[in-house]
Parts: sequence; C-alpha cells; structure tokens
Amino acid sequence: MIRKKIFLLTIIGFLCYPIFINLAFAQTGSQGSSDSIKKPVIASPVAPFGETIFSFTVGIGPFSPVTRAKAVETRIREVASNPFFRVDSLHLTKADGAINILYEDIILTVVTTQDSIAANNSKDKIAAERMHKIASAVAKFKEDNSEKNILRSILFSSVILALLILLFFVVNRLYKFLQKKIITWQGSQRKILSVSGYEFLDKKRQIAIFLIVNKIFRAGLFLFLVFIGLLIMFLILPWTKPFTMAVLDVILSPVKHFFSLIWEYLPNVIIICVILTITYFINRSFRFFKKEIERKVLTLPGFYPEWALPTYNIIRVIVWVFTIILIWPYIPGSDSKIFQGISVFLGLVFSFTSVGLISNIMSGFSLTYTRAFRLGDRVKIGDITGDVLEKSMLVTKILTIKNEEVTIPNSKIMSSEVINYSAKAQEKGLIIYTSVTIGYDSSWRKIHELLINAALATDGIVKDPPPFVLQTSLDDFYISYQINAYTHEPNRLAELYSILHQNIQDGFNTAGMEIMSPHYKAIRDGNTIAIPEEYRGDIYNAPSFRVKNP
Repeated sequence: MIRKKIFLLTIIGFLCYPIFINLAFAQTGSQGSSDSIKKPVIASPVAPFGETIFSFTVGIGPFSPVTRAKAVETRIREVASNPFFRVDSLHLTKADGAINILYEDIILTVVTTQDSIAANNSKDKIAAERMHKIASAVAKFKEDNSEKNILRSILFSSVILALLILLFFVVNRLYKFLQKKIITWQGSQRKILSVSGYEFLDKKRQIAIFLIVNKIFRAGLFLFLVFIGLLIMFLILPWTKPFTMAVLDVILSPVKHFFSLIWEYLPNVIIICVILTITYFINRSFRFFKKEIERKVLTLPGFYPEWALPTYNIIRVIVWVFTIILIWPYIPGSDSKIFQGISVFLGLVFSFTSVGLISNIMSGFSLTYTRAFRLGDRVKIGDITGDVLEKSMLVTKILTIKNEEVTIPNSKIMSSEVINYSAKAQEKGLIIYTSVTIGYDSSWRKIHELLINAALATDGIVKDPPPFVLQTSLDDFYISYQINAYTHEPNRLAELYSILHQNIQDGFNTAGMEIMSPHYKAIRDGNTIAIPEEYRGDIYNAPSFRVKNP
C-alpha cells in the first residue's frame, strides 16, 4: 500500500513539476516588470499633536511634501496655543484655483489641484475634511491639556507607577522562588542529547542552563514592564504624549515595515514551499527505487545493485541543484550586488581549492561504475596488497595482510593498475602458482606427480578443477616447473602459498629428490650424460676417462 502511494505521488510530482517551473519563471518576470513600472508613493504625515490627521503626497512649487507637512504642523500648534481659540473661526476661501483653510486671517494649509488629483477627490471635499480634522485635533488638544484632565492624568500615572513597583516586587519574588527550586532540583533522569555514551546535557549543565534562563526571564520581564509602564504613563500625560507618539512611531515603524515585507513576501514563500515539497517527494521516490534495487526486488538489465546508492546520490544532487536554481530568485536579497559578489567569491574559492577533491570524487564514481572491486575483495593496487575495508567517494581503505590500514586517494587508484583476486574466485576459482627448477637428470613425470600431490595436500586447494604443472622453460642447466592450483579463498593467499611450499619440500624430501638447480662444467669424458635414466637404455654405460701422454 505504501509503495503504491509513493509511486502515485512520484507520478503526480513529475506531472506538476514543469507547471510550477513555468509559474516560477513567469512570476519572476512579472515581478521585474511591475517593479519597473510602479514606484511607491511616500506620504508625509501632518501630526501636530502626535497623531496623524492627514498627509501630503505632492508638493507646491519648491516646497516638498515633507516641507509642507512641517509648516502646517507649526501653524496648527500656534493656533492651538491661543487660549481664545474658537472652532467657528476656521473657514475656507478660494484663490488662484486653490482652496485655503484659514483660522481668522492665518492660512493653515492649501488644497491644490495636484492634491485633488493625487487623492482622486474634489478640492472642496478634501478641504472640508481637512478643516474638520484640524478642528477636531485642536479641540482634543485643548481638552487633553485642561486642568481637570491634567490632574486625572497625574493620578492615573501615579497608580500605574505604584502597580509597576508592585509588579517588580512580584517578579523578583518569583525569580527567587524559581532559583531555589532549580538549585534543589536533581536534574532530569533521562539522557538528553546523548551521542555514543557522551551526555551533552548532564545534570549539572541542565541546572546551570535553567539558572541562566531564569535570570534572562527576570531581566526580560523587568524591561517589558518598564517599557509598557512608561509608555502608558507618557501617553496619559498630555505634555509628553506628542513626544511619546513620535518615539513609538520610530520604534514601531521598523516592526510594521518588517511585517509588511513578510506579507509581501508570502507568495514567494508559498512558491518555495511548493517547489521544496515536490522536490521532497521526487527524492523520496528515487530513494524507494534505490532500496528496491539494493534488495534485488527490482532488477534492471545491465544495472548492478551496488550502483543503486551512488546513482541515487548523483540524482539527488542534480535535483537539489535544479531546485536551488528555481528558488534562487525568490530568496530575499538574491538580486543585491553584495549577495551576488559574495556568491561569486565563494564560487571562486571553492573552484580553486577543490580541484583535488573533485578529482577524487569523479575517480570514486568511475571505480564504482567500472566495478573494479567491492568491499571485502582481496586486491593489489600498485605495491599494496590487502582486503578492501572501506570505499567512499574520496578514498579507498585497504587492510593489508599485516593488519596495516592504508588509505589511498581514488585519483591515485585510477592512475594505477588494480589486480582483483576475488572477482572470479568464487565463480571459476583463483589460480595460485609457484615454480621450482630441477636438473635434466630428473624425470619430469615424477616431478609433475610430486608437485600435484603437494598441491592437493594443501588445505584450501580444490580438487576440481585439478592442479596442473607447466614446464615454463628449458634453461642451460635445469628445467623450470610451475605448479598451478585452484582456490576459492583469495583472502588466504599468503597462508596458502606458505603451506604449498611446505608440502612441496616434504614431498621432494620423502621421494629422495633434491630441489636444486645444477650447473655443469664442460668436461664430458668420463661423465654420465644428462638424460633421465629411462631414456638411456639398458646397454648404456658411463664412458671412462681417456688420458693420453703427450
């Protein structure tokens, strides 16, 4: 059932992947075009008493929106400071195609045709709304700064200050209570973050961490209470409210900007999540096929089970590289010059420092797919003979017959000849061989018999196929005999050769035949000819020495 689901998800992933690729590149293009056409409009708020009553988005002549806003704030504050301020003294007048908002004969602000176009509304309506907002703001300022309201504000501030001191006391008592509980605590009985028997967080470290967290918690609560308490107190007091609103705006503006960026970036996050999800299921599917091939449940013509893991790793790297290419335009800051410069620098550093690394990796893949050897094989690489202990993408480790662990870079193996003694040992048998040199006066049939018997007496030599002897050369003084025998135990080569040599010595000694390589001097008179006895005939007699007087 699980296999069917994975297979179905794989098919769906392969079908949906091109669609999301097209959407990704289309979204990238559309973002670039829209950014090049639309430019954000920055509004300059008018906030004479800390709260924004309206904003300017266009200027007048040499005066920018910021300059206009500051000038209007100053005039409104001057009018509000008049103790005889009356709302009915605010009125509108039209002059030169604009509408002036006046208090008595003081022009507070002007509504121009550009303001009407920017707000997409009529000048009369905009002027009426702004005059009403000015009147409300001044009236509210007057009310907040009345004696009654000031006394009420001072009273509320005193209550908040008393509550703040009380909360400080409660937090400090809570801190001391938790401090005692942590010190008397014996720690968790379960092992936390334990690796190979080493415990990263033992009882002492757990207690120390909780003590630090308790201190940070108290400091954080103190800072939070101070900030909230002072903020409320300064907002209540009328003469500190504008300053507090300005400070709060400075603090909250980055937070608002941050969350607005997150909201604007949310579509890109969704696209990245979709691409990563599809990539995950594609890798899951390839992992499923890899396991099936390793278990030999799924067989592919010409594809060996030991190829499954490296092939899966190659495909996984390719899929992730392609995925990174797709999601790269959606990463924040990916189009910045600094980000691109750092990426190029890291790429150059990696390319210069990883020449040998890449060479070893490519050699590792070549060794895997050429099936030069497998784990446990008895091999000879250059001058090193031993069993393959470990095979990775970078190095190969060999355990020699002397229990020496030799690490060989894969690039060096590719430039050396590799002799694999185990490749055909189980299937056809590995031939071990050794040579002896015997003089011409010994019967070659007897020597063949002794060598074959010595091979058959060796533990580890198989009888089928049977051992055989080759006469490899007829030298000046002796003949070279080579005994060849089959074995299915290539990992015992040194032991087999030693036992074979012992058996050859025992066999020849028992037969009374010396293992020697004779050398002759050219004195033929009186010497027996160097031909085996069975070839001389019954009538042969060794000649006598002939000595003549001069």
